[in-house]
Amino acid sequence: MLRRVHHIDFVVRDLDAAAERYSRIFGVEPLGSERLEDRGVELVRFELDNVWIVLVQPVRDGPVKNFLDEYGEGFFHVGFQVDDVSAEAARIAREGIGLVNSTPRRGVEGWQLVDLEMDETFGVYLQLVQDDDE
Repeated sequence: MLRRVHHIDFVVRDLDAAAERYSRIFGVEPLGSERLEDRGVELVRFELDNVWIVLVQPVRDGPVKNFLDEYGEGFFHVGFQVDDVSAEAARIAREGIGLVNSTPRRGVEGWQLVDLEMDETFGVYLQLVQDDDE
């Protein structure tokens, strides 16, 4: 079962400018930048009460750069927290919903992630997230 919104990602072309602007909007500083080499991105995260806001900039060719090229800057995806990402992915697959990856991949801080196919969710990029720290 999906428990809550865990994080919302926005894709940007200029991470420094976006982080500075969102910091002014939110009234909080980001938690620093991180690089995920396997995804080809650099990101900054903001912690707002019970949800993470993540700004993502592609640093090389790959899925995130392709998304930015096709859709432009702005909303990228929303991640929903689950207790057991593998079990929830299996349940969703049994419902006939396509998954990009049925085996969880690693994200920031060891988050375990499964991505749903966008054509299955009416063009919205959704993720399942198991965050054992929460």
